[in-house]
Amino acid sequence: MPDPHSDPAAPGPCRSLETTVDEEWIDVNGHMNAQFFGLVIYDAHARFTDLIGLGDVYVERTGNGKVVVESHITYERELRLGEAIGVDSWLLGVDDKRLHFFHELRSLESGWRAAAGEQLDLHFDLGSRRVAPLPAEVRDRLASLSEKQRSAGHPAGTGKISTVRA
Repeated sequence: MPDPHSDPAAPGPCRSLETTVDEEWIDVNGHMNAQFFGLVIYDAHARFTDLIGLGDVYVERTGNGKVVVESHITYERELRLGEAIGVDSWLLGVDDKRLHFFHELRSLESGWRAAAGEQLDLHFDLGSRRVAPLPAEVRDRLASLSEKQRSAGHPAGTGKISTVRA
């Protein structure tokens, strides 16, 4: 797996979030509860959305945003209190209306993947409350970004989503 970068347009994944496992996230089993895996991945997804230019500034400027229509998380390893974690994010595909994302939640101490989240978002007109095509220049920029990320290979475990053809 390629090393993550802070630039989403670089080959391979983009490091979208780094944090540590908080005491509030620990359950009776002494490890991070499953609900918090989802929240960490969601936070990373929001940050990645900003990094690729579809965050709050885009929403305010265009009146368009994204909505999640499909999401899957696989839990692979436990995480413990205080463990340093990071999320590596990919834009695997984009078409006129759909964006296919993949996020890998990793232990920064051991390097292994603790969870993976795959998600399909739709571009959404906030005025009409309907799915809307991405502007051509945005779609083309995101398609180029996706191609660049995928040039370093795909993350393991993709394919749980109704994929977008790149």
